[in-house]
Amino acid sequence: MEKIPEKIAEKLPLLPDHPGIYLWKNAEDEIIYIGKAKSLKNRVTSYFSSTNKDIKTEHLLKYIADLDYILVPTEQDAFILEANLIKRYKPKYNVLLKDDKRYPFVKITLNEPFPRIIVTRDYVRDGSRYFGPFTDTKSLRMTLRNLEWIFPVRTCSRQIPADRIKYQKACINYQLGKCPAPCIGAISQEEYMQIVKRQMRFLEGHHDEILEEFKTEMNNLSEELKFEEAAKLRDRIQAIEHIQKRQVVYSPDSRNTDVIGFYQEENIAICVVLRIVNGMIINKEDYPLANVEENTPEEILAAFLKLYYSNRDELPDEILLPFEPSELEELNEWLQGIISIPKRGEKSQLVAMAKNNAFHLVEEHKLAHLRKANRTIYPIQELKEKLGLPKLPRKMVCLDISTIQGTDTVASAVFFENGKPKKKSYRHFIIKTLDTQNDYAALQETLTRYLKECEENPEMLPDLFIIDGGKGQLNACLEVLNNSNYPDIPIISLAKRIEEIFLPNNSISITLPRSSSALRLLIAIRDEAHRFAITFHRSRRSRRTLISELEEISGIGEQTKFLLLKELGSVEAIKNASPEKLNSIKGIGPKTAEKIYSYFHPQDSEKG
Repeated sequence: MEKIPEKIAEKLPLLPDHPGIYLWKNAEDEIIYIGKAKSLKNRVTSYFSSTNKDIKTEHLLKYIADLDYILVPTEQDAFILEANLIKRYKPKYNVLLKDDKRYPFVKITLNEPFPRIIVTRDYVRDGSRYFGPFTDTKSLRMTLRNLEWIFPVRTCSRQIPADRIKYQKACINYQLGKCPAPCIGAISQEEYMQIVKRQMRFLEGHHDEILEEFKTEMNNLSEELKFEEAAKLRDRIQAIEHIQKRQVVYSPDSRNTDVIGFYQEENIAICVVLRIVNGMIINKEDYPLANVEENTPEEILAAFLKLYYSNRDELPDEILLPFEPSELEELNEWLQGIISIPKRGEKSQLVAMAKNNAFHLVEEHKLAHLRKANRTIYPIQELKEKLGLPKLPRKMVCLDISTIQGTDTVASAVFFENGKPKKKSYRHFIIKTLDTQNDYAALQETLTRYLKECEENPEMLPDLFIIDGGKGQLNACLEVLNNSNYPDIPIISLAKRIEEIFLPNNSISITLPRSSSALRLLIAIRDEAHRFAITFHRSRRSRRTLISELEEISGIGEQTKFLLLKELGSVEAIKNASPEKLNSIKGIGPKTAEKIYSYFHPQDSEKG
């Protein structure tokens, strides 16, 4: 018999023999597990009376400190409430859908007189009709773009009453034929709802029925010599047939079926749902699952079914599963007896296909994880080996100089950690000791000032300095480094012409193949340093040009220059500003505004 925490011991005798949900809490009052029970009294008590416990239960019992519960009328209600509470609280020991809200739905706002079609990630019970979720967002949006022409309904947020015209002018979608403009009374509510109902039937998968209806209408219009309207229907028929070509027929009957595939490897598990409507796969959904380490596949599949179907407005005609989940009898009763576990034939092949999809998704997840973990380690490791560095250059700083015609010389120092830019550690410098262009001296000043900052912030010290330039730039910086407190930090330079790498005290450069991940990383760091320096240089040059032009206007002081610069930002904007615009800037009066305007528009002053 397990030792029972005091708070739980007080509640155990009071537990009712009634269906409900129980919530285990830890010492911090956080919900760590949610379960359902046909009898709360029997189920909760079994945690402490049972001798053969699984690993998950043993771990759970180490942390539970309190218990809460909710009574429900029936066990069927418990299924829905359990799933909703798990989605809300995401307990540590429950199987969870990862990123449960990441997949969008198509929402048709039937609670409005003239329904809209929108894409949303929020499932709200507001009287609207939802289709989805759709895991392939790109394909969904492409389909919806096609539907705009086949079933033109509004997508705007206008409030349109059913009994009167509210707006005088329609938006451009009306001109394009993508909306029938109920806002201006161009279509009745009854006619509009016919389009909406057809659209919903299409999303339900009744493509062939709609095609036949369109073909009949097209033929009738042709007989009535309404060729323009018939041509529009012809285009819609072709659009539907084009969409159908992208869908694959897998079942000869017209039943709506959900095919569930499952695959688990260690702590990675994924469920795939193939949704078949009228014999065609209309959607493939994939759901990575969390907290699966100490659960059996049967428990994980049962948990997924509860989470997946708890908020569905409509159930399919049949659900095909790869194996028996836990609580099969209760699940099947809750899902109205539509669960099937095929062992042979076409249905088993569908389940095998869904499982194969799940298997490949797990493999992709594993490979993506490896690539993510190692994509920067490999080039860093290659750098260490090719350049003979004493340790992995996890922290790298690249210096670059920017100057145009010897003016406004600035420098940049970009910081990369584990192959990724760390922008909060970027620095730029205005070169102060030079009046003429001298890249070597500018680099020496930059490195000196950077190392001085490192004395106050040692985390900025890199494992490798990279200089944008050749052997001369490298030697100039090496001199500074040798005379500093950090002579042991490795330093190299990268020359642009053929991407040569120069090392100190080595007359022969190193040339890595273009396919080298280490070279690609060095080029990326060098290009980022160049971009950062150029951006800073342009901003300084722009501001200097602005101020120099303003200095030509008599009577304009530093404060006025600052206000103009802050508000308008560029010479061009000030030139184009009207006297009224200039006067609207707080701190600039009408006389000053007129003076500035007259300077940039002397011809207007002459006319006056």
